Amino acid sequence: MSSARSGLCTPTHADVEVWTSSLKALQVYANESYSVGGDGYFGISGVYTTHDFVLEGANESIYSPPLYPAYWMPYRSSEVLIDELKESDLRGNPKYFPPSETFCADGFLGCRDHCSKSYACTLREEAGKECIVVAMMFPTYDQAFFQAVLSNLDVPAYFCFLGDTGMQNYVLDAQKNGSRALFYHYEPDMFHIQYKGLFDRVFLPRSDPTRVLLSTREFGENGYGNKTDNPVDVDFPSMQLMKYAGLRVKSLPIGALLAKLSISDLDISTLFTAYSSAKDDAAETDPYFRASCGWVRDNYATWSGWLDRLPLCTLQEYIINSVSGCENDSSVRAIEFQWETPNPADASLPYACDGGVTTLPATIRTSRSCDWIQQNPRTWSDWIDAKPACDTSFYDYSVSACDSAALRGVTYFWLLPNASDVLLSSECEGGAALPASVQINCEYMPASSPVFQVVTILAAMLTVLLLVAMVVVFLRREAPIIRRSQYEMLELILVGGIFTCGAAVAYGGRPTKLLCGLRPVLVSMGFTTIFGALVVKSLRVYRVFMRSAMKRVTVTLRMILKLLSFFYLVDVLIFVGWFSVDFPLPTVTTKEATEFRGSVDRITCNSSSFIFTALLIFWKAMLLFVGLYLSFLIRNVSVDFQESHWIFGSAVVVLVASVVILPLTYLVDLPAATYFVFLAGLLLFCTVLIMALMLLPKLMRLQESGGASTVITKTEVSTNSDENHPSVRRASSKYKVGPKTTQE
Repeated sequence: MSSARSGLCTPTHADVEVWTSSLKALQVYANESYSVGGDGYFGISGVYTTHDFVLEGANESIYSPPLYPAYWMPYRSSEVLIDELKESDLRGNPKYFPPSETFCADGFLGCRDHCSKSYACTLREEAGKECIVVAMMFPTYDQAFFQAVLSNLDVPAYFCFLGDTGMQNYVLDAQKNGSRALFYHYEPDMFHIQYKGLFDRVFLPRSDPTRVLLSTREFGENGYGNKTDNPVDVDFPSMQLMKYAGLRVKSLPIGALLAKLSISDLDISTLFTAYSSAKDDAAETDPYFRASCGWVRDNYATWSGWLDRLPLCTLQEYIINSVSGCENDSSVRAIEFQWETPNPADASLPYACDGGVTTLPATIRTSRSCDWIQQNPRTWSDWIDAKPACDTSFYDYSVSACDSAALRGVTYFWLLPNASDVLLSSECEGGAALPASVQINCEYMPASSPVFQVVTILAAMLTVLLLVAMVVVFLRREAPIIRRSQYEMLELILVGGIFTCGAAVAYGGRPTKLLCGLRPVLVSMGFTTIFGALVVKSLRVYRVFMRSAMKRVTVTLRMILKLLSFFYLVDVLIFVGWFSVDFPLPTVTTKEATEFRGSVDRITCNSSSFIFTALLIFWKAMLLFVGLYLSFLIRNVSVDFQESHWIFGSAVVVLVASVVILPLTYLVDLPAATYFVFLAGLLLFCTVLIMALMLLPKLMRLQESGGASTVITKTEVSTNSDENHPSVRRASSKYKVGPKTTQE
């Protein structure tokens, strides 16, 4: 406990049994230790003799008169009593005297040859008599007290120091052999428990605190066997044993424990008895622990008061939680609780608190994310006592794939359903109920839809008709009406119709990279092929018949195809730029649903910019209006060579279709199935209508004879350059061509 000296155990934090008779010697440590209070039980030192001697000494049949060895007075005058305890018996016993080591050095406290003696003994020896002997332990035990008391009471006695072991063995042998012994000892001590009832205390004059305080702790100060100046002449007082502790522990929890530690005389006696029994058990390896642990188990009422009352257990301070289910793909998280300091014997009990929350909360199973749990402890801590009311955060929904009816099913489900009823949640109760399932429209026309299949069949039938028409046109290409209509252009118009039929089908089905790129290409190529053919056809008629200078003009098929290739080149350049910079990939976007509260993933062909689409629309509009303009210029040319009415009608059809389709595409949010029906229907209808306008009039006139028109038809390819030719002049000036007369 102090830096002044060092003991066997360093550091020693407390000494829980200090005899106050040693307080003066303890003052050297006062700067680093303090008195914690009493132990609760009392200690007393005294002079003892064997119980058998006390009984026999009071028996008149053995000693007459009786000796009364339990009382101090006979010891100073009874020759018989002095003879029973004479000093020569000890000195004649080589087993114990002289002791194996010197416990009281010569000159210390009046010692000589291991013993000191009273002045009464000196006087008795001068008279040729012997003195009694008192077996002592160490001269520092109750230093000089009993030597001074017996000397001041005129008891002729030697005080021989044999050490604790030597003294105890000496008196035990005396008790066992029936001989007599007088010795110093103290209580409580294991000696008196182990040999309980074998020794009795000798009564000295009643203790008086004022006389006890006169002790000078000195003896033999005037020489060996001389009178002492130590005036104490009363019995040793019964004193409360004290506890001392180092100042370092005063402010620590153990300091409070030491201050309250207190046990009674009965408790210390019980502890000694238990230790004695445990020590005698050969199978016991730790008798100290067995005795103390048994006492703690049996005396809760005693030691529980030593401890400060533990604080009330609270969820926030003494219970910790851990969340499982975060390390894997589990959709269920479990909040488990445990005591911050659990009882070593039972982890379900607290160790650092008492009362309050006495049991651990049940595990909370939740669908909340681990991040949410960490950020919202105040919210879910209320769920310990009662489940929360159900709301939209406790359930989710799944959206099925598109079915043949172009619908998607939205099915609601609890994130953590009840094991016995999936319509109920296991993590909430009351509140919102699970919504009923709903159906929403698909964002595309599925290929399994009957409507898509009907459109596909119609497009296929139309394609077949267009292929048949191409064959018919090719086979009847020499017919006058077909030749004048330029059958190559008719074939291209029919090919454009086939492209449009393909576009009607391509706009159905789940968007893929192929379909997203193919849809605008088919529509564009169909439009360019049809109206490109009409434009170059009209341009050919214009160059032949509408030139002001009357000279031979040759417009070959190669020249026409070059011009048509230019139209295709513009398309190709736009598509190459579009697809290389911003390919319309199938893109999944999450949008708020209108049919239910929530969002849904929708897959569409998406480009980040509208510029290329706008370029295509602008280019097609230019092509359309050029065609309209040319048809207007050649409106007065013979109907056998120009098709202004049909071109104009076709343009009107395309314009009307555009007026319908463009708003549906960019301004109105229609269901995918409805939009597909409108788009595919318009594409097929416009294709049929344009093909009818361009082909039916010609097919109806296939049986007409060439007649006078044959000559003029030749002019379609090559026109006479003679400026005075009257027929040419009339054709050029009046914008019509007729049969030659005889005069011409």
